[in-house]
Amino acid sequence: MKKLILAFMTLFFIWNVFAYKELLLENRGGKPIRVIKVILDWEHYVVTSLADKWGDTLENLVKKVWWDSGINGTFFCPADYTACGKITHSTFERVYLWNGKDYSMFWPNTESRMIFGFNKNWEPLFVQNKLNEKIGLLTLNNGKWLDDLYFGLANFTVLLVNWEDVVGANEMHFDSKMYGAANRNFICSTKDNSTIYMWVVGAVSIPQLATYVKNNFECYNALALDAGASEAMVYDKNVLARSSRRQIMDAFVVVDKEQYIKLTNHIPTQKEKYVPKEIYELTSKDLWIVNIFKSVIDRLIKQEWNSFRQTAIKIIREGKWMEKFKDDIQRRSIFHELLIRLYTIDTL
Repeated sequence: MKKLILAFMTLFFIWNVFAYKELLLENRGGKPIRVIKVILDWEHYVVTSLADKWGDTLENLVKKVWWDSGINGTFFCPADYTACGKITHSTFERVYLWNGKDYSMFWPNTESRMIFGFNKNWEPLFVQNKLNEKIGLLTLNNGKWLDDLYFGLANFTVLLVNWEDVVGANEMHFDSKMYGAANRNFICSTKDNSTIYMWVVGAVSIPQLATYVKNNFECYNALALDAGASEAMVYDKNVLARSSRRQIMDAFVVVDKEQYIKLTNHIPTQKEKYVPKEIYELTSKDLWIVNIFKSVIDRLIKQEWNSFRQTAIKIIREGKWMEKFKDDIQRRSIFHELLIRLYTIDTL
């Protein structure tokens, strides 16, 4: 039965389009990805959500700004590290509703860190203010933009600045783990500032990540985010990742226009509406098919332990490369929904 189900799954590839906000679950450029794509067209926005000292869960950080999708943010000092004094706290610059000073430890000196953020009228900003000239990138020092930030989070490693790979500028801060193949989180913007990509690429090192996101997502400015034991993801109220360290310090959250206006009390400049090339709504019959497959896979998971879940996910992702089914949006949508259910470990 298992071989039959797996063989059948390979006939399909997974990908689905949601208006303005899209979840990419596939293999791209030889790497497995779970990436949120956001079109900045006056319908969806990316904001920051910040925890106080002691941290908070991603789920609560998402709900704090009244919405349903988000990813973990930047490096922080976790209570389980000896150097952190049993208190989870942030050591980086964090901007929320135009306020960096109250939420930032070194404001306004970002040094080697870069702030990935947004201004009030919805243009991505990549800002560094290296007041110590011996620290930071030599390619960018635009601290004058700090006053324009409305939301933002600082981190290193800086991956790309204006398409240039600048990973080498941060290598003085690297440890051995950063050179190994692992899940790596990122956020980036495209050259025209129309699109944001964010979250995880599998089996890649930090030095490799810059070239990867440039080639596979057309990233123009890109920043690495925290991963490992702090990795967390929520999409449409589905918790798709939750690692061992639940308490984190900040997050990037996707909100819609109504929530953005409610949050900021500001109506941003209107942009041309983005119309997806493909839209497909799952029918009741489609959902019945999803439920059948999910029940069969669940039975196999019980027989083969949880390792079969990862096997099923891998086969479904790899199904994308089946040329004969690339134009079948119904099948892609059905198996995209199945993939989300396999990833889901909880709901908001």
